Amino acid sequence: MKGYLALMRPINAVMASFGTVIGGVIAVESIRGLLHPKLYLAMAVVFLILLGGNILNDYFDVETDKINHPNRPIPSGQVSRRSAKYLAIALFAGGLILSIFTLNISQFLIAAVAVFLLVTYEWKTKAWGLVGNVIISSLVGLVFIYGSLSIRLTYVVIILSIMAFLANLAREIVKDVEDVSGDINRTTLPKKIGKGLSLVAAAVLIVVAVSLTPIPYIFFKWNGFYAFTVALSDAIFLASVFFFFNDQTKGQNLIKIGMVVGLIAFLVGSAV
Repeated sequence: MKGYLALMRPINAVMASFGTVIGGVIAVESIRGLLHPKLYLAMAVVFLILLGGNILNDYFDVETDKINHPNRPIPSGQVSRRSAKYLAIALFAGGLILSIFTLNISQFLIAAVAVFLLVTYEWKTKAWGLVGNVIISSLVGLVFIYGSLSIRLTYVVIILSIMAFLANLAREIVKDVEDVSGDINRTTLPKKIGKGLSLVAAAVLIVVAVSLTPIPYIFFKWNGFYAFTVALSDAIFLASVFFFFNDQTKGQNLIKIGMVVGLIAFLVGSAV
C-alpha cells in the first residue's frame, strides 16, 4: 500500500483540488460558498483525476526513473507497471462517473477534456516543450473555473483563471531554462529561441498577469483588503522577474509564493 500511495501522491492532489473550493467561494463572493455540497463533489472529481495523472507520470517515465529515481514505486518493483496503468484508468473512470451523476454537463465535459489532456501530455505532448507547458498551465487555470461552475461562473473567477494560467506558464518556461542541459528528449522553448528570449517571454507573461490584478478592485468594487494583499502578491511576482536571469530556481520559487499570496488576496477580497 505504501508503494501505491507514493505513486498517487495524494497530498499533492488534495492541495491542487482545493482550487475548486477557492473558485466556488470567489464565485459567490462570500464565505457562504463553502456551504454548497456540489463544490465538494467537484473537489472529489478533481482529486481522483489528479491521482490518475500522478500515476501516469510515473508510468510513462519509468525508463528515465530507472536511472534518475530508482527508488520510485515502479522501477523499485513495489508496484508493477501494469497495475499502475489499471489503477490510473480506474481513477480516471471514477472521476468521470462522479461528474456524470453529480454535476452539470459543463463540468463533465471539462473533466473529460482534462483526462484527455493529461493522458496525451504524459504520452506525447510533454516532449513538445511549450505545447506541454501550455496544456499543464491551462489545467491549472481550469481548476478554479471547474469549482465555480458548481455554483455559478463569474468574470472574477475567469480573471483568476487567466492569471493562474499566465503565472504557471511563466514558471514552466523558467523551469525549462533551468533544466535546458538535461532536457535531451524535449523540444523546449529555450532550445528553440535560446535562454535569454525565453526568460523575456516569461517576464512578459508575469507582467501581463500582474496587470490584470486591479480589475476586481476597479470594476467590481472589491475592498481595500484585496488591494493591499494583491499589491503584495504583485510585488513578489515582479521581484521574481529580477531573478529570472541570474537565479532561475529562486525566480520560479517566488512565482509559487506570489501565486499563493494572490489566492489569499482573491479569497480576502471575495469573502470579507
